[in-house]
Amino acid sequence: MSLRALWLSGLFSVGCLWATMPLTLVQADDPASADDSVAEDAPSAAEEEKTWEELVARLREIEARVEVIREEFTAADAAGQATLRSEFNQLTMELQTEVYPTLAEQAVSRLEQFPEDLDAAELVMQQMYNANRFADAARLADMILAEKPTNTAALNFGGVSHFAIHDFAISHELLALAQQEGSLAPEVGGQYLESSETYIELWETEQAIREREAAAEGDEQLPRVLFKTTRGEILLELFENEAPNTVANFISLVEEEYYNGLKFHRVIPNFMAQGGCPNTRPGAAGLPGSGGPGYNIPCECYAEKARKHFAGTLSMAHAGRDSGGSQFFITHLPTPHLDPEMRPDGAHTVFGRVVEGMDVAAALELGDVIESAEVVRKRNHPYEPMTLAPQ
Repeated sequence: MSLRALWLSGLFSVGCLWATMPLTLVQADDPASADDSVAEDAPSAAEEEKTWEELVARLREIEARVEVIREEFTAADAAGQATLRSEFNQLTMELQTEVYPTLAEQAVSRLEQFPEDLDAAELVMQQMYNANRFADAARLADMILAEKPTNTAALNFGGVSHFAIHDFAISHELLALAQQEGSLAPEVGGQYLESSETYIELWETEQAIREREAAAEGDEQLPRVLFKTTRGEILLELFENEAPNTVANFISLVEEEYYNGLKFHRVIPNFMAQGGCPNTRPGAAGLPGSGGPGYNIPCECYAEKARKHFAGTLSMAHAGRDSGGSQFFITHLPTPHLDPEMRPDGAHTVFGRVVEGMDVAAALELGDVIESAEVVRKRNHPYEPMTLAPQ
């Protein structure tokens, strides 16, 4: 596993890089910005290309030197180990403050000019992954793996990105290969190795349900709600068949204009965006994330027919079983750890999904506002939820 691949994957740590070498990494207190060594005038294309090539060459030098340090460290005496540790820290600092920031800054334009540049592709792949652009990240990972079948970053990020876009068989193949190669990163691909296999069957079941829902007519069609946010529109379809009380609660709140003006108060990239807290309304005094409608509703996630968490899932947020109210979240990718199988007494009720505007949902940021929420389709009956006293 190369130093470069580990850095790119965000897994650059003593534990995963060295099994027998107890080095202590030095972190920059105030890393230099990418502009510190850049002239005011933008470099010409030739100068930028040369700069990229010089940086990649330096990256290779550092990788080669680290391999030597790794070989020499175990056999060195205490003084020699101290010297090697110091050199390792200096190389780390150079990567952190000079090499990688500049490479990342140039990666997109570099890849546009030279689509075959795998170094640029790795960097752009990580940028796409961090931005929840999983289809783009998966495409780049596939391109890299076609040339380098055991590339650590591509196996991990590609495995998770394919998982995020419901390509579970491909995801499992990549993550299993990473495990076989000893390069499965616990913080990235390692989280999804087992789920990538179990979700193959779960996705087949989900697709069959969605096909039946799409064929429904008249009053059998599922309700829909349109969010207009500061980032764009999100059309949600609600799973009334499996979570009728949660859907009734959501629709009743929408029709009361409860969600209008509320913010997304918790956004975690590569996980989800959460909203629905009344304390995010302008002028509210409460702590964002701690509010609700003044009552709770029971969880419906423990029923046999309960739906699972996939990408674009609309699910109830809560502070414990049967404590949900108005807060919800939209997932960026499947989240098996929120299903009852992995959280027997703290699972979350799936009650809908994004049918249009997944790109908007994936791009939501902290503080984005639900300008309006509107029920655009519902069944011909009252939506009156059964509620519980607040916990």
